[in-house]
Amino acid sequence: MMENNLYPMEEVMPIVSDLAYKYTGCDHSSVTYERAQMLMEAVLYCINEYGQGESNALLVKNVPAREAYEQGRMTVLHKRKRLQKLYNEMIMDFRDYGSVCLGDTIRQGIPAFLEKYDDKYAPQETILTLDYPILQSFDTLSGVSRVLRYVQCICLEQKFLQKMHEEYIIQSLRSYQRDYEYLLENICEVVLQNMIGHMILNKPLQETGFGRAELEELEEVLSDKTVEQIKAYAGRALERLVHQYYDGDSELTDYLSCGLLNIAARIHCNRENHCLGNIFVF
Repeated sequence: MMENNLYPMEEVMPIVSDLAYKYTGCDHSSVTYERAQMLMEAVLYCINEYGQGESNALLVKNVPAREAYEQGRMTVLHKRKRLQKLYNEMIMDFRDYGSVCLGDTIRQGIPAFLEKYDDKYAPQETILTLDYPILQSFDTLSGVSRVLRYVQCICLEQKFLQKMHEEYIIQSLRSYQRDYEYLLENICEVVLQNMIGHMILNKPLQETGFGRAELEELEEVLSDKTVEQIKAYAGRALERLVHQYYDGDSELTDYLSCGLLNIAARIHCNRENHCLGNIFVF
């Protein structure tokens, strides 16, 4: 059950009762325990949506529960419209670069959510499993808030990838894993990992491949560095990359930075085993 930290249950229950009345067509006796719980979660979800949209917690508490619910419900409807608009704009130029998981999630999953989402009686339901992994975790979000944030992240990924030639991306992915089409990993992280190697060496991105001497230089630069130190090094490389090719987009930098810990751990492991050629491949 979703938590309610704003209002006592005696203020919330009449709203749930009214929602059940509308749901059943005036027949409260047909409401099962499971359905009543779902309606309670629907009301609390909308109240929480209102609370999250207000920076002043005291102001929220001074608003009656019913008003908070109605305002939260309007927030849910607004987010659904934002999601539809954002998706319509993104899908026009969307590319999955051969990733089956990414393609299915965006081309099939998001439209299915928009079609089936019940913003009145079950706004808390995410419906989708969102199988393609993004770089940020939003485990505390659900419903339209989660899916909207997910699509916003996919838009950032598309912005990042579409600056590059599609052939470069596909060859980078295929070098990472031959049958990358079925890879259940974030493709931006794979491509970014390779680009960080370029930035560390000040090697132009259009110059493909890492020679033995370059790999030896990378190993020397990264020698004796901890995972956290490599992450900091990669973070500076990312900032230069975004500044040079993406007009210093801070939102993009913040998002891609979420993948740096995994990248740093892989670099550290492969450097320890003297096999950086396994990850800096194209």
